[in-house]
Amino acid sequence: MCFMKRALILLSVFLFAIVGLVSRLTFLMTSDLGAVGAARSSRRITVARSRGYIYDRNYVPLVNARVLRHAAVLPCDTARALLAGNLLPGEEEKLNRAKPCTVRTFYKQPDAGCVKYYDEYVRYSGSSACHILGYLNGAGEGVAGVEKSFDALLSAASGSVDAVYRTDARGGAIPTEDIDLVKTNYNAKGGVRLTLDGRIQKICEEAAAQGGLDRGAAIVLNADTGAILASASFPAFDPANPGESLDATGSPFLNRALTPYAVGSVFKLVTAAAALENGIAADRTYACTGEVTVGDTVFRCHKHEGHGDLDMASALAYSCNPYFITLALELGPEKLLRQAEKFGFGREIVLAEGMSAAAGTLPEERLLSAPGELANFAFGQGTFSATPLQMTAVYAAVANGGILNPPYLLMEQLDVSGRSVAEWRNPPGVRAVSPATAATLNAMLEKTVSEGSGKNAQPEGMSAAGKTATAQSGEFPEGKELLRTWFCGYFACGGTTYAVTVVRDDGTSPAIDCAPVFRAIAEGINGCCFNE
Repeated sequence: MCFMKRALILLSVFLFAIVGLVSRLTFLMTSDLGAVGAARSSRRITVARSRGYIYDRNYVPLVNARVLRHAAVLPCDTARALLAGNLLPGEEEKLNRAKPCTVRTFYKQPDAGCVKYYDEYVRYSGSSACHILGYLNGAGEGVAGVEKSFDALLSAASGSVDAVYRTDARGGAIPTEDIDLVKTNYNAKGGVRLTLDGRIQKICEEAAAQGGLDRGAAIVLNADTGAILASASFPAFDPANPGESLDATGSPFLNRALTPYAVGSVFKLVTAAAALENGIAADRTYACTGEVTVGDTVFRCHKHEGHGDLDMASALAYSCNPYFITLALELGPEKLLRQAEKFGFGREIVLAEGMSAAAGTLPEERLLSAPGELANFAFGQGTFSATPLQMTAVYAAVANGGILNPPYLLMEQLDVSGRSVAEWRNPPGVRAVSPATAATLNAMLEKTVSEGSGKNAQPEGMSAAGKTATAQSGEFPEGKELLRTWFCGYFACGGTTYAVTVVRDDGTSPAIDCAPVFRAIAEGINGCCFNE
């Protein structure tokens, strides 16, 4: 009997434990189902994303500047009434699907429970400065230009807009409930500020378009600081849809402003500088007969009958090759090469991580010991090459009294609220030529524009200085040699001296291809009277 009682007690304890365990499991399962039910009671969809800003020097956005108006909607009769007459063509069809959606609108109205308005900031608006800005891949990562150089910084300033709406047991939207917008760091102002001036950038691009410059580059520097105010390469591409330019002719992804080329006669300024710095007077005369023989090679002047007697200023103004060839032979390779190095040739110009102007090719002294090679070097041909950005820096150095300022692109880093958190400091400039030499060269370049080969570059009501060039490329794409035409020069306006280079990849004459584009840029800047 005691045994039976004990057995019943043990069985009761066992059954009680089982009941307790089952109750606990039931509680847990019920709790989990409740959590799942709660999670399914609303739905969240990302309807817009933003990425950090790229600003010009005046804090004007170069990206995210175009705004599209949208509304997040729970379709119902009330929503249709509120949006009547405010939808872009084709958007009304979305409401007829009776599912939560976003629609484009003409304008913003006060929010309602089933309609909430928001702005979408379009990353790119056209192709302006596309080679500097770069573009993104499908995952929103920077793969070129500033977008790539500062991908981590711009990504850190990214944000989103989410639409949140309530759902029923089957997951469908409840039209009588509100739709809400949740903004997380959306359109945060963090990013990077560049030296570019968006207004001058547009002036360059418009001048190039009007001048028919469809393959080439145009650059504007502040001659006193080295700040890059504009950098345009042609043809451009659409950064919003780079894929459409993959097979386009003219290599639109090539940044020609940072690409080395044979430069031709714009290099004669360097040869003249070397002569003046080494005691050869500007009144050195030479009688041009139309050609000069160096070793076994005959070098011809573009004026076949010859220029006659020329001093250095006239030789530069009329771009006489024989004058500068004999000048270089008199100087010798070592002195000319040292002057070229002082002007920064043969050195890469780093603008940002992963973005730089190529070093180009500076011939070695042993190569220039051959008279024919030195003769070619005297007027920017042979193995020598340089980028348009390098050439602009050289002319800027003459304009500012002889100081070579390294060109730079970066100014400032901003946090998500738009406050400055870091500034980039450009290295100080170095003296390339004496003030006296710079003044003499300046007078020569002014003569070149006022009465020489650069007449077509003369802007209305302004003084300017500069030099033309036609460079042989050694490329024969259709059986005829491709020529690159140049104009490098500068002008003063509103307290700032602007150095400008215009180069055309497939030119015919610099007086036709490039000088008028320079003039249009100068007149455009003068018309707006920018002050640095």
